[in-house]
Amino acid sequence: MRELGARLLAVASAVPPCESVVDCGCDHGYVSIYIAESGKVKRITASDINEGPLNNAKNEIAAAGLGGVIKTRLTDGLCGIDKHDCVVIAGMGGETISDIIGKSEWTKEAKALVLQPMTKVEILREYLYREGFEIYREEIISESGHMYSVISAKYSGKVTYEPFERYISRAALGEELAATYVDAIIKRLRKELESRLAAGALSDEEKRLREKDLKSVLEMREKL
Repeated sequence: MRELGARLLAVASAVPPCESVVDCGCDHGYVSIYIAESGKVKRITASDINEGPLNNAKNEIAAAGLGGVIKTRLTDGLCGIDKHDCVVIAGMGGETISDIIGKSEWTKEAKALVLQPMTKVEILREYLYREGFEIYREEIISESGHMYSVISAKYSGKVTYEPFERYISRAALGEELAATYVDAIIKRLRKELESRLAAGALSDEEKRLREKDLKSVLEMREKL
């Protein structure tokens, strides 16, 4: 079985046993191959918007002898891809991931969404809550001096959430790196607030909302 770094290993490990998985933005195909070799999924679609990475994935899949399990698709997001039990989207920005989920007609019917955003994580979490997706698991991973969230979500209907949950879900509060992760968020929120205030770039309402978010995160941090 191919060895993965901590980030991609967490993504692949978060995929539940199921009939089918689509690895959206599969890049080199390593996650798809790892999932296939684990034996927990019968059918995988590895998709990418760019032909170069997809060709690399095809070569890796063929070399692993997994062409019967993993099929490849050149497409934008989930366009033209039929319903799968699990959707994996890793290595993209939170806004892009939100857009891909929103454009699909069947993501709310999937058993699991396994998402690993590289940026704008709070935008993705808020999108999920707003659209009725429950974050039932969030693993915090450290790799090469950076921390990443691997979010597992499924549609459950109406979801209520506290302001701090845009920055870390309740499901992640028991994680070993939760306190370190939250400390980094607090530092960033304070820096952003101070910078925007100094530049006179915040309206009174924006200032109030940012201060509310920071207060919520600080109060949550005291309980960790």
